[in-house]
Amino acid sequence: MDFLPSTGATFVGRLDGAQMADADGVFEQFWDRFKFPDYFGWNWHALSDCLRDLHWTRADRYLVVIENSSSLLSGVPEDLAGFLSVLKEVVEHWRNPHMKPGGVAIPFTVLLLCEPDEVGPLQAALTRMESGVELPAE
Repeated sequence: MDFLPSTGATFVGRLDGAQMADADGVFEQFWDRFKFPDYFGWNWHALSDCLRDLHWTRADRYLVVIENSSSLLSGVPEDLAGFLSVLKEVVEHWRNPHMKPGGVAIPFTVLLLCEPDEVGPLQAALTRMESGVELPAE
């Protein structure tokens, strides 16, 4: 059993879901933690684009940890499934070895941390996301 990642650079972005009650909070947390470039467009498509690029933070693997994830988009819960679909799109992008350095997939992992009794709404949003939810409205 292997508990440590293989050698190489790991980028860890720790975000606070309590600060991500709306889209602006989501964008602010990602912009700050991932050091997005000044051209970041502060919308869902720009979030997806920047997370699928990350040339300014080259790493062998990426880990996104969202604490207090039960508070994610609590002010606009209808956007949660769309936000999760953005994250899924990003994970799938990095999983595809095409056009990656050396033709090797790069792990991009997202951990949503919450209390056990707060899992229900996140699971419901994940189910909606798996059903093909579109990006939230701009």
